[in-house]
Amino acid sequence: MATKSPTQKAKLTLRAIYLSLTKEVTNDYYVRPKLQKCLTMRDLATELAALSSRQEDPEEVERIGNALIRRMIWFLSSGYSVSTPMGVFRPTAKGTLLENELASAPDRDRITLGVNYSMSEEMRQALESAEIDVEIQKSTTGPQLISVTSAYNAEHPKQASDGLGVPITPGQTCIITGKNIKVGGEGETIGVTITRQDGDTAETFFFPPKQLFPNTPTRVGFVLPVTVENESIWGVKLCTLIGNNASTVLKNPRVAVMDDVFVVGESIGSVTEPDDEEVDDGGSPGTV
Repeated sequence: MATKSPTQKAKLTLRAIYLSLTKEVTNDYYVRPKLQKCLTMRDLATELAALSSRQEDPEEVERIGNALIRRMIWFLSSGYSVSTPMGVFRPTAKGTLLENELASAPDRDRITLGVNYSMSEEMRQALESAEIDVEIQKSTTGPQLISVTSAYNAEHPKQASDGLGVPITPGQTCIITGKNIKVGGEGETIGVTITRQDGDTAETFFFPPKQLFPNTPTRVGFVLPVTVENESIWGVKLCTLIGNNASTVLKNPRVAVMDDVFVVGESIGSVTEPDDEEVDDGGSPGTV
């Protein structure tokens, strides 16, 4: 399939967000990519067909692309590694078994299977050559949403950073970390809303304050519904009437949308936390 190269240079926009969690330095920012829409195989097929000099049918390109990815999935689940222009994908396994268990079928609940991804040189060069724009986004007064992670990773950030974390799982507690994020007040919109970003469903779940635990200025937890699909991608919005001192009830709600998304089945490598004296957990989160 002969294709043309895109005529425009890739442009990656980063958001520079005021890092209000540090005390010693008052002029520092952290950066995160400004995410665009989540592309489907149809989107990619349509783009590829438009760039092709053979005028391929987008539906046929999508069919072949899906078939190729499904074969890749089968080979990965059979122990093969797969090298693509994006990088190398390798199957992984975590878990421990006792010697007397080795003679029988393993307990699948004690083994976690996954796929590791390593960037290719082509992917690295694409990122290196992309133009970078930086948008400044200050968040000094209102809620500041940093990340969503599993309850285990929120309690054990060191293990998560070392690759020993627990992925976000349906039916388990997820923790939003941030600043000034305690949820409270009366109103139909007060709470946490998660909205699916991949696919066409735009599925939404809403969690009012009574369903949030912990619910503190730095951590807000919710139980991910068991019906949520693995590998689905979600955005987060938080609405509260609680002020910065965690006790004042405001007249107008404050709304914050997390710049990043979270992926079900993914274990965040590290969790940014406030200083210890700022944390008021009101108890440790657990699983449900």
